[in-house]
Amino acid sequence: MTFPLRQWRAIIAAMVKHVVLWAFKESVSRTERESILDAVRELRGRVPSLRSLEVGENVSPARAQGYTHVLLETFDDRDGLAAYSTHADHVPVVARLREAASQLLAVDLEG
Repeated sequence: MTFPLRQWRAIIAAMVKHVVLWAFKESVSRTERESILDAVRELRGRVPSLRSLEVGENVSPARAQGYTHVLLETFDDRDGLAAYSTHADHVPVVARLREAASQLLAVDLEG
């Protein structure tokens, strides 16, 4: 399917980037940390509105105010992000992450 340039610009302008920063509690084992990261990665392909997903350890800890991990996801629009937030595969993963995190911050950028 092809779209005129004007339509592509409208599609790109509506895209939403969801950014999550967190640090694991000291008590969370390395094995559990990796298991949580794997569970996040497994959301790829399971949530129809999720267009891209990158997750891993922060490579700039000196400037990160204690946040050690980053998740960057892309959705077509706000409705896609809303659908993701209540998706049956996402809900238990985010609950597990919240339980394991000592600090967590999520922000969204449109455009």
